[in-house]
Amino acid sequence: MIAHVIIRHLITAALGLSSLQASVPIAAARASVPPPPVIGEPAFPSDSPPASPQYDGCGGVIVSSDDPDFEQQLLDLVNSARVSTGLPPLKRVASLDDAARYHAADMAQDGYFYHNSYDLSAGNLVEMCAWSVRVGSYYSGWNALAENIAAGYASPAAVMAGWMDSPGHRDNILSSSAWEIGIGYASGGPYGTYWVQDFGRRAQVYPLVINADAASSHSLHVNLYVYGLWDQMRLRNDSGAWSAWMAFQPSLVWALTPAPGLHTVSVELRKGVQTASSSDTIFLEVTTVPQPQVYIPLITK
Repeated sequence: MIAHVIIRHLITAALGLSSLQASVPIAAARASVPPPPVIGEPAFPSDSPPASPQYDGCGGVIVSSDDPDFEQQLLDLVNSARVSTGLPPLKRVASLDDAARYHAADMAQDGYFYHNSYDLSAGNLVEMCAWSVRVGSYYSGWNALAENIAAGYASPAAVMAGWMDSPGHRDNILSSSAWEIGIGYASGGPYGTYWVQDFGRRAQVYPLVINADAASSHSLHVNLYVYGLWDQMRLRNDSGAWSAWMAFQPSLVWALTPAPGLHTVSVELRKGVQTASSSDTIFLEVTTVPQPQVYIPLITK
């Protein structure tokens, strides 16, 4: 299926839907033949969060993913694209996942394709709230926020290619303003598949990211990235002893505890009187730890 990409004007949360965004016909969403894939315009509001009144149909429900593997693959593609351009990887967080999954499921269930949240009532779509209010109901304390949506793409690679071919969506993916990400995927609805990326950054939150937020590692040695500007840092594995304080470095190689299973790496940070802490987890696959060897000497006669 040839992806049909609709590129629209960028909007802010204060402006709501643009006229071009509203031009997606509702009749098309009700057609018996699935429409071609589309991506919604990227959305990013001003730096100051708006007031967040609560509306019915504006989030608040925790929705499970229709395909966690698809979501992880899309995260890997996003961070691969960022690292290849010299940007740090984004940290996936549950609150942004919840916001993205709710919107993907809501669009599929009610048959619409907009950033703002709608409910289907008596056959008509009724706008319930702005997209940033919906995201903010899950992800509080933000000071930067953006969103990409898409529908009709069959795979993570296909939807990622569609977004990267659109300048506004590409800018969201490669933005230095965001430090965290959430991903939502839902199947069903007129388009068959719905994809959402929510990007954010919160005040006083400094993510630690292991191996570009990969789900697992086959190596004891992993790459860490720590956000922020600090004087000193110290690290530890799981509930073990802390390392000595060392000069801060945002990127470093770290050795996990040599045992298969889920592991947590924690960091404490300080600069003058300012302090912060963060952590991340990764699953260490079964690995063979090299054992010391003693070789029998060869004697020739």
